[in-house]
Amino acid sequence: MKKTIPFELFGAGQTIYFDILRLAELEKVLGDSIINVVRRQDAGINFCIAGLLVGLKHHYNRPTAALMAEKIEEYLDKGGNLDELALPIVQAILETGIFGKVDPERKNPTPAAE
Repeated sequence: MKKTIPFELFGAGQTIYFDILRLAELEKVLGDSIINVVRRQDAGINFCIAGLLVGLKHHYNRPTAALMAEKIEEYLDKGGNLDELALPIVQAILETGIFGKVDPERKNPTPAAE
């Protein structure tokens, strides 16, 4: 089951989500494993472009990196910041369960055996 995260920074009613196929696609775009990227806390521009390209593709017909870069630039021009973009991407990745079960009280991953 996919778990969507609200993402209304580019438009009302938008959500972002990842599943295993989307995570594989994200890894391919980034050229590194999601586990390495998240552990390094490497949530820069490339991460945001790639994460939005893959995680929002259900909202756009044939999205491109250039389109996502344009959306990011518009958002930043309106006073937003990169952390506000990166946070829902990371939340959507965590919701897939690849880091274990997410404790809703703490919003931190816990081992799946608990």
